[in-house]
Amino acid sequence: MTEIIIKLKNLNWLFIFLISFLSFVGLVMIYSATFGEESKIFISHIYKVTFGFILMILVSLIDVEFWKKNAYLFYFIGIVLLLWVTFYGYLGKGARRWINFYGLNFQPSEIVKIFLIISLAKFFDEKKFQESRDYFFLILPILIVTIPFLLVLIQPDLGTAMLILFVSIVIFFVSGINWKFFALSGLLSLIVTPYLWGGLKEYQKQRILTLFNPENDPLGSGYHIIQSQIAIGSGGTFGKGWTKGTQSHLDFLPEKHTDFIFSMLGEEFGFLGTLSVIGLICLITYITYHITSSFIHNNFNRIVGYGIITNFFFASLINMSMVIGILPIVGLPLPLVSYGGSSMLTYFIGFGIILSIDRGSNYS
Repeated sequence: MTEIIIKLKNLNWLFIFLISFLSFVGLVMIYSATFGEESKIFISHIYKVTFGFILMILVSLIDVEFWKKNAYLFYFIGIVLLLWVTFYGYLGKGARRWINFYGLNFQPSEIVKIFLIISLAKFFDEKKFQESRDYFFLILPILIVTIPFLLVLIQPDLGTAMLILFVSIVIFFVSGINWKFFALSGLLSLIVTPYLWGGLKEYQKQRILTLFNPENDPLGSGYHIIQSQIAIGSGGTFGKGWTKGTQSHLDFLPEKHTDFIFSMLGEEFGFLGTLSVIGLICLITYITYHITSSFIHNNFNRIVGYGIITNFFFASLINMSMVIGILPIVGLPLPLVSYGGSSMLTYFIGFGIILSIDRGSNYS
């Protein structure tokens, strides 16, 4: 009991407060999104945030060595879950991404991102830095990335697949991989792009094409992005006020409690509201970067930290870019703000590991 109290005292409570405040912003916005409608979504989100917060604290009490020791086991479990969802998963909205467990839908691709990060971190930690310049040495880590990437891509879930790829590239970079590898990878990407385009679903192609001119189909594929831009633009500097958004509450804005919650935030709280959330996300990213960068001689902790915060930051960046029309719509929620179970709990677990890493440095 005394050891647990000591561990709790050594937690970074400022960091915990920032995570909690971002989650509170999500609660405020989801209440507004469901205002005057059925309250089940809001109540469900309260339960999920509460459970996620408790889970984050519990994970923070687990020593990082536990994750390092069992990294490959977790990766194997993740691949089994992805294979299971590929063949027996719950089919919804044209995609097979969920496992239905006694009425609860669980999306394995979310937690697999954490398992992938700790697996790559263990691999690069156990190898000498000089070895990372040998291309044959990279066959195994590339395989570790490729398997979940392809399994997620065929669900189909282009957004999560691309996020897995981005996070993996950052991990390869911070592990000291020679720049020639990235140059070669970029060249190969250009070569295979036409083939990847041919493998996309028709609606995925349409989403990408709509990015360049949504007005071509304002009532079809361009509807989401046009309504999102109207909502954000109509908020002005200070917004229309909480629960007073017209685009969202008159049901012009689709998926207002999930993918397009940032649009509703812009409409109701204006430019200052969106800037505040962006600032909060950047502050969380900076603090995590500061925690991680201090582990010069602990490669595992450093790579895990960079991987987790890259996952958080890129998901936030892609979501916000998506709703303002800079990137195509790929269905990624805004971390800790959008409604969702699997995604939100995964971020809480990730931040729990970050807290454990920071606690270990303070305790030592």
